[in-house]
Amino acid sequence: MNSKATATEEARADIREHAQATVSDLGSLAQEVSGGSELRDMLMRVAKQTASLDICIRETEQSLATSQAAAARLADRVDSASEQLKSLPKTIDIIKVASADM
Repeated sequence: MNSKATATEEARADIREHAQATVSDLGSLAQEVSGGSELRDMLMRVAKQTASLDICIRETEQSLATSQAAAARLADRVDSASEQLKSLPKTIDIIKVASADM
């Protein structure tokens, strides 16, 4: 009987150790899964931020193109005004001559 009790006790101790190891393994697995979930969430946030940045870049490129077109139109107007200023002395001379003839 003594050997049966000892064998039973050893079996219970083995089962207890195995159960504790299993619980420990499950705890580790749960932490890994939890960490995996955190990593997935982090990757999803990064993907959303990347998409948001792509939208901002496209909007900035469109804004830049609009600004460049406006700058080109402004440069054309400045060139036109400059040409008009160059011809202004001739116009003044013509007016002086015309007024002197009156």
